[in-house]
Amino acid sequence: MRKWEHTFPEELWREFGRLTHWKGSLVQRPKYWGRLVMGLIYDYLDPDVSDWLRKNNPKPQKGQNHYQWLTGQYGLKKLTEHIWKVVGMAQACNSMRELQTKMAEIYGRQPVQETLFLPPPTVVASKPSQSTQKKSPGNENQISLGLE
Repeated sequence: MRKWEHTFPEELWREFGRLTHWKGSLVQRPKYWGRLVMGLIYDYLDPDVSDWLRKNNPKPQKGQNHYQWLTGQYGLKKLTEHIWKVVGMAQACNSMRELQTKMAEIYGRQPVQETLFLPPPTVVASKPSQSTQKKSPGNENQISLGLE
């Protein structure tokens, strides 16, 4: 494993913050951004790389990160190039969903979830009970709606 060095640029975190509407510090980022990094960075590099990193996942502690397992021979240059592509695409997007969609389109991924349309619920008309029926002179079957 390589020594720690600054690999992910501040511009990436700024764009993630803007796209997720994060109001907190970019130094103390939300943990779910780790999933965004796996999904938008490592998964698009090479399936073998992301699979290997998941299997050899370092325990979460300061100074041990996925990219430290990469070397010049094992994708470090591709990683930094890809990060900057993601930063550029993120700058053109208005939401994280839009960025994820653009990434999928550019890299030839197909959506697997489709919209499901359900029929409208059926309403069964029930016979009004005796307590809601009022009889008044002139209209023997008037029904009260209870709005009085």
